[in-house]
Amino acid sequence: MTIHKRIFLNIIATYGRSLYALALGLFTGRWVLMALGQIDYGLYGVVGGLTVFITFFNGLLSGAVSRFYAFEIGRSQSAANPEMALEECRKWFNTALLIHTVVPVVCLLAGYPIGVWAIHNFLEIPPDRVVACVWVFRFVCASCFVAMLNVPFQAMYTAKQYIAELTVYGVATSTLQACFLYYIASHPSDWLVRYSVWTCSIAIVPQIVICLRALAVFPECRINLSYCWSGTRIRQLFSFAGWHAFGALGAMLRGQGMAILVNKYFGARVNAAMSVANTVNGQSTSLVSAMQGAFTPAIVQACGFGDEALMRRMAYRACKFGMLLALIFILPLAIEIDNVMKLWLKTPPPYTAGLCLCMLVQVVFDKSTIGHMIAVNAKGRIASYQLLLGGLLILTLPLAWGFVSIGMDVYSIGYALLIMTVFSAWGRAWFARSLAGMSLRYWLFRVLLPVWMVSGISVIFAGLPRILMQPSFGRLCITTIVSELMFLPLSWFFVLDDNERNFVLRKTKKLKCSL
Repeated sequence: MTIHKRIFLNIIATYGRSLYALALGLFTGRWVLMALGQIDYGLYGVVGGLTVFITFFNGLLSGAVSRFYAFEIGRSQSAANPEMALEECRKWFNTALLIHTVVPVVCLLAGYPIGVWAIHNFLEIPPDRVVACVWVFRFVCASCFVAMLNVPFQAMYTAKQYIAELTVYGVATSTLQACFLYYIASHPSDWLVRYSVWTCSIAIVPQIVICLRALAVFPECRINLSYCWSGTRIRQLFSFAGWHAFGALGAMLRGQGMAILVNKYFGARVNAAMSVANTVNGQSTSLVSAMQGAFTPAIVQACGFGDEALMRRMAYRACKFGMLLALIFILPLAIEIDNVMKLWLKTPPPYTAGLCLCMLVQVVFDKSTIGHMIAVNAKGRIASYQLLLGGLLILTLPLAWGFVSIGMDVYSIGYALLIMTVFSAWGRAWFARSLAGMSLRYWLFRVLLPVWMVSGISVIFAGLPRILMQPSFGRLCITTIVSELMFLPLSWFFVLDDNERNFVLRKTKKLKCSL
């Protein structure tokens, strides 16, 4: 299978999975809020977020492992001795396996007592819910621990571009989750702890399946204890991950820090609004992640193979498709955000619609430079890049804290997020120009400007039903139809170039023939 065909297949599979999960999420988000109530829903969000120290290292090392896997796979395509290249990839797998066995143990030993202390002494939690929150924290820690152990196996799926197979597990998990949430919504009870037990179980079982399948399918995944310890590989991996740590630290402080900020200044009910906004943000981001997961290994492999022109073309394409795939969902949702929240949640927590809108706009700005981020990571020279970008992300929290301290409302947190996201996007583009040879002019005039023009025209026409009609489900449907009827054709003719249109037509035709 060619690289472009695999990219297309992976995008279709994962985008379809994301849309399916999004459709279920429209119902399940309401069900879980009904089952837990606003207080417990907000508590679950802020307590579950305490495991950010584990997910922080998990994402950090997962990205580094995937990058080195894909780079070695790309280099093996031009290697004179393919068997030797295969052994090199096995060495990276075993080194990653050692790291992902030791690091989660250290994280839990260091972070668990801190999390329990925070629940008892720092967070604003009703006294009768403290014990339940401790149990929630324990189960979330368990699921994060297993996920981190599984990173070396799942990263191989990504590097080998077997992403479509991962969608099967995602669809199964989403379906089972929806069934459980419907049950708890229709059977009122104290569900907080039992909900965390289920969430832990539904996260662990697919990880075990992925691990066993990787051992059976990928020849690179062969455990050899003599390959586990390699000072050179460990230093390279931690050097790459270490510089990523600064940027990831900024993202961690921005996310969890804002949840704590909301909890301290506005209380658990507004935490529920933040949790809903984060859910909407996660669903919209997952649509772009479908494309990002398909492009990332291909871009890194092109860099490893030495074809930098192909790397840049795919990076520009990743920016373009990332914004388009996000806007297909975001445009009608942003226009009808108040209506959607009332139809979805009946009685949404205060400030929910405004926070969701800030999150949606932030996603579009962030994904406008997703290709630049992938290209810089593929090159591997990320020290100064991460210092600047991480610094900008870290500044988000003090900026938000400053806004709140002078008496601004909870929306000021969203404003701080937007401001720093715009600066971060420009920082990515500037670094990609110097490190990967990506043109700022090409990105501005061939990617960014056409997408924003098409989006603006679509918003003008899709906003007419909001002016002419009363809020209702019918108005939401009409707004969505008008938005897509404007956005999709305009994007086809004015955003995609001839090669991209021909590529989509060829792959769509082949897909139809195979059905």
